Amino acid sequence: MQTARYDPSKDLPIVSWGLPFPEACAKHMSDTLHTHKAYIIVSGSLSRNTDALQRLESALGEDRVAGVWRGMTPHTLYSELLTITKDVKRSGADCIVTLGGGSLIDGAKGMVFALANGIDLEDVEAFDRFLKKSLQLRIDRLIDPNAPTDLKPAVMPVICITTTLSAGEYNPTGGATNDKTKHKQLFLAPASTGPKVIIWDPELTLTTPAKVWLSTGLRAVDHCVETICSSNPKPAGTVYSTKGLRLLLPALLRTKQDPTDLDARLNAQKGGAESMKAFLLEGVHVGGSHGIGHQLGPYGVPHAETTCVLLPAVQKFNAPVNGAQQAELVAILWDDPIVASVLEKHKLTRETGDLGDVLDAIIRELGFPRTLKEYNIGRENLEKIAESSLGDICATWNAISLVKKEQVLEILEMCVGDE
Repeated sequence: MQTARYDPSKDLPIVSWGLPFPEACAKHMSDTLHTHKAYIIVSGSLSRNTDALQRLESALGEDRVAGVWRGMTPHTLYSELLTITKDVKRSGADCIVTLGGGSLIDGAKGMVFALANGIDLEDVEAFDRFLKKSLQLRIDRLIDPNAPTDLKPAVMPVICITTTLSAGEYNPTGGATNDKTKHKQLFLAPASTGPKVIIWDPELTLTTPAKVWLSTGLRAVDHCVETICSSNPKPAGTVYSTKGLRLLLPALLRTKQDPTDLDARLNAQKGGAESMKAFLLEGVHVGGSHGIGHQLGPYGVPHAETTCVLLPAVQKFNAPVNGAQQAELVAILWDDPIVASVLEKHKLTRETGDLGDVLDAIIRELGFPRTLKEYNIGRENLEKIAESSLGDICATWNAISLVKKEQVLEILEMCVGDE
């Protein structure tokens, strides 16, 4: 088994690979976190279609499994998050283990945060105010790092056994969706490092549907692109994101051709980890693809696939202010022979096509829709999506800060598709 600190300056979180996930989880519970009872949250597909849960329960032993929750709705609904939190509290668990993808991970972050603060788990409106308060604190502390708060940091540790590439397991910030308004609310526990242990097992990812694997990989690509072309770029952040892209894109294209390529899958997992470092370790901002994407998801677009619709359009919108950064990134992508062959297949040359065009070709090669029309989202929804997007901090971080509804609508219009 190999391990590495995600942030070299901190003991946790760590990433772990080289040992089958059940044994790795048992070892980290005992030796890394010194915990005794796990509450397992497993994706519905893994629990129905594989023996992954049974393998994990067997490795931990009956006495170390406090409870199990199977399946979670995408985008982490408030109602479901609160229901599971009540079960975690009842169970007596001292850690949460997620087995699956991003919604489970965001849910676990919200659960341990709510438990640490004694939130009334029957009061949805109070929970909404609680999450909003945490995000306001994040904004306040950008101005004053010592801004006071009565919010408490999360205490119960989370172990993530990952099967997707969106990379939310590295990010202390989470997101949950208000059932009533469909607004996806970001939240952040003070002083939180998010999940403490992230376990990679490329063989386990063979159970992930190809569409989910590739789309979440594109979500990690989104992290890299938006931080390289950010409103506040930093040299170290650019190095992290460039490394992430050089791992991710060839790996995704390889696994599209040969889903059993475990080396490519591990490279994709490593690239996903790198994709978040510019933001998390250097404070480089993501932008409009994330900000609008958070609000597009509840209208029926899978979380990771919001990237497939939005990322090229956002780059075209931003080009007037960061064209030089975009051109440098295009050159980097052309330098990879696997990527270059795809761009040539889609009739691009080094001299033609901007970053939006290059991303469009890659997304199409991986087999994803490129328009809102393909998700049955029409112009009648655009005003509401645009209004919700203006309340998302990532939209304000865009290279051209999205502070007017008309700006978001301009981007969305590029994504509608032919009538």
